[in-house]
Amino acid sequence: MTTVIVVHTWSDSQKPAFDKFAGDLLGMVKGGKLPKGLQLKEVFLVKGKNMAVCRWEVDSLDHLMQVAGSMKPSWKLEAYEATPAYQG
Repeated sequence: MTTVIVVHTWSDSQKPAFDKFAGDLLGMVKGGKLPKGLQLKEVFLVKGKNMAVCRWEVDSLDHLMQVAGSMKPSWKLEAYEATPAYQG
């Protein structure tokens, strides 16, 4: 499995679309309906900013981005493979 960090940023006008996307995604997680090979581990909402940061464990970055693209986000989405440099 690969750790992927995804950063979502949106404008105020895109907030309703982001909120729907987030609700749909969390519903899939809670219902056990994420595609095989994708595990959402953490979601952080950045206080005072239109930004969310998610940590995923995935079989591949490409697979995650294919699934994300199928949900048609209209805001900026950046994804990076990451390796831990420190864990407390």
